[in-house]
Amino acid sequence: MTLTYFMLVKRVTGPDWLKKGIGALEVTNLQSGSEIKEILNIKPDVYNVFREWTPLKLILLNYAFHVCSTIINKMTFFKHKYYVDLFAGSGINKMKGKDDFLIGSPLIVSLSSHSALYDQMCFCEKDPNYSEALNLRLEFLKKKNLMVQRREYETCFDEILASVNQRDTYSFFFIDPNCMEFKWESMKKVLKSRSDIIFNFMSSQIYRDVCLKKEDGKGNELLELFGDDSWKQANNVDELVEIYKCNILKERRDAPIRTIRIHSSRFNFCYHLFFITNKTKGENQWLRAIDKAKTEIESNSDKAVMLALDIVKHRQKLLFEE
Repeated sequence: MTLTYFMLVKRVTGPDWLKKGIGALEVTNLQSGSEIKEILNIKPDVYNVFREWTPLKLILLNYAFHVCSTIINKMTFFKHKYYVDLFAGSGINKMKGKDDFLIGSPLIVSLSSHSALYDQMCFCEKDPNYSEALNLRLEFLKKKNLMVQRREYETCFDEILASVNQRDTYSFFFIDPNCMEFKWESMKKVLKSRSDIIFNFMSSQIYRDVCLKKEDGKGNELLELFGDDSWKQANNVDELVEIYKCNILKERRDAPIRTIRIHSSRFNFCYHLFFITNKTKGENQWLRAIDKAKTEIESNSDKAVMLALDIVKHRQKLLFEE
């Protein structure tokens, strides 16, 4: 399964863009449907529960992985390529309160035709139930370059970095913690590699903690997340995101960065995805594709996701259908 051309063309926009993006993740509509059906039968009671806004980050991953892999494949000076997912989960997601299943980040990239480009695709997951299920599900695909690290990412992080920091090596990191589990010291190490990065920054949740810690003066988790006490200067969520962005630029100067805001109109909640890359001689013209995704994703909320999923699942007809 690979992200198809519709995600790249400018004429596809709005609800159609979102509907197609979700369709690329929805298990009963995938080209590799027979494989997915068998994968769903592997430890069927083990899955991650997702909320209405979760598919938007998976759509970005699917989109960006396709764009970056397509470009990197044309760059012959990269002799080695690695994909790293530090909080991989079980590989299967289930909508809370519904029987809707979407593939998770490990299967998005493993089922992609681009997966063969990578020397290794490494998936870290510390939860024993998730990691066992993920390992069995990826073993079913019979691809030799898929590896599950069934432990906390920090225990194998230096080993991973030793591979990705080799000469003539490219890496793609997907970093999707629940909240503040990914420390700044780890981010600094990733930023020093020749990598493209998608990082999930749980901005609303983190800012709530900022407000509490400003009052009691204790913020050890925030200090570890930001690497300093710069978080104390934030007066709202947007300022907090900008502070983290500035800290990134201190480590990877001139790095092109895109922040994509994902919001829940139902729960007055948001989080931000950071897409971080390296400056190129061509001024990163290809980033227009990422900007396209940013525009489309930010124009949709959790309600739009639910509507699109209902259409994909044929629970609701399109307005022009009889």
